[in-house]
This record gives sequence, structure tokens and C-alpha cells, in this order.
Amino acid sequence: MMATLLHAAALTICFFGIAISAPTTPVPCCTPDQWEGVMGLIAGYVDHKTPGIEKGYVSVSYDYTNSRMQFFQHISITPGIRDDRRVIFDYSHQGNGKMYTIKGKTCTVVDLPGKMRQQCIPDNATYTGSFFMGSGNNTLLANLFSITTQGLKAEVSMTSKDCIPVGETIYGTIIEGVAILETVGFVNITTGIKDPSIFDIPSICKTVDAKFQMPVVLGGAIGHLMEKYKK
Repeated sequence: MMATLLHAAALTICFFGIAISAPTTPVPCCTPDQWEGVMGLIAGYVDHKTPGIEKGYVSVSYDYTNSRMQFFQHISITPGIRDDRRVIFDYSHQGNGKMYTIKGKTCTVVDLPGKMRQQCIPDNATYTGSFFMGSGNNTLLANLFSITTQGLKAEVSMTSKDCIPVGETIYGTIIEGVAILETVGFVNITTGIKDPSIFDIPSICKTVDAKFQMPVVLGGAIGHLMEKYKK
């Protein structure tokens, strides 16, 4: 079943990749330094021979200018698991950054090594084609890039103008024994940050001691968002 899904995804990617030819070969790009939007996703996975489905959406606020990100994650995972959480990544202070995960009335704080990564298509990505959405005079041109990193392959599309994320397909092995095929689409993206107070750290997090180890794998969409656009 997983092989069939991967084959279908590859055919879809190839179809879009040959839709049109760009006048010049597009080069990897970086998203705007500040943007907000919604990321919808659906994924099939096999965890040590046990299959499952993950679906939902994530509201994203990305602020590279001030070294911070925030996600509101609403994910359903079979069998019958609901994962609603708010996550704030704050790299604005000297030293390690911090990841605050707020779920219900609890908060977990984890130290993050290094500086915040800018969300960019990596320099070693391969341009595979361009396509447009819409028709007539109302079209949007996008470029498709192929990326391989840490056991995962991704086909990522970005708008030709301004490098706004459009969609992606991710497939491969996350950790030993866990394989995934995920499709992601981005909608309602606007540049800038409407309300900077969304990055304020809740009071319940200010009394929690940070853990000093970084999780090996971050769950769901959050992990993919952190990893997929490495410069």
C-alpha cells in the first residue's frame, strides 16, 4: 500500500513538474522574513508495521526578523487521538533558544541549540519544473524543487515571486522503523505579523525549568516545519 501511494505521489509530482518551462532556471530562495498563514496536512505512516493516518492544520506565524516562531497545531492521529497545542520558538535571547509547548493548562520548556534557521530552499536542492495555478489572466506561477535530507525526500513548491510556500510532498523514513508519506498545502498567507503579542510567553511557562536535551523527533507538523527549509 505504501509503495502504491509513493508511486501515485511521484506521478503527480512529475505531472506538475512538466506543466510549463520557466524562461530561466529558478534558483533556491528564502521565504519572506515575516509571514503568517495556515498549513493543512494529511499523512499516512507505518510505525513498526502498524499503519496510521495523521491529518489536520497548523496556524503559522514566522518572524525571522525577531528570531521567533509560533504554531497553533490541531492534528488528529489514528486511532482517535487528538493533538491540540500551541508552540512558541524563541531565539531572541543570547545563548540557547527555547521551545515552549502549551497543551491545556500545562507548559513544557526545552532548550534549543544554536540560532534560528532561516526558512530557505537549500542550495543543493534540484529544480524540477514550474507550473501555474488558475487560468487566463488570473494565474500564479510556482517552481518545484526536489530536496533530500536526513532520510526524507521532499518535493516543495514555492511561488516564483516572493518565494511563498505553496505545497509539498514528503516521504521516507523519519527514524528506524517509521516511514511516512505526507502532503502539505499552504493557504491564506500574508506577509508581516499582525499581532506581535502572540509571541508573548504565557505565565504558566515562566515557572517551568527548561530541559536541556533537544527531542530526537518533534511530533507532527511542527517537526517538519523546523526541518524542511534548512539553509
